[in-house]
Amino acid sequence: MSEITKISENTGNLDYNVGEVLKIIGRKGMSDILYCLGSEPKRFSQIMFETKLNPSILDRHLKVLLKYGLVVKDGNFYRLTESGIRVVETIDDLLDVFRRGEG
Repeated sequence: MSEITKISENTGNLDYNVGEVLKIIGRKGMSDILYCLGSEPKRFSQIMFETKLNPSILDRHLKVLLKYGLVVKDGNFYRLTESGIRVVETIDDLLDVFRRGEG
């Protein structure tokens, strides 16, 4: 996976390539985690049970989601950030476009 490049050290703004973003979100199990956390904050074990991901893959995915600010960890619970909620909504919108296009 290529690294996402920092534009400015001062502001922390990131320049995202569409392909890189889709690659991250498109990883097996990644959207399952996002949707799992959509209803309420959950513990690692709850996410693992609901998504059926093995612990090492879940840990790796959560680290990526934390790194990009889509998920935060509050104590023992993981929850979506506002950005994470927007990503889930955007995925829903994309799915709607493809479903409507099937007709």
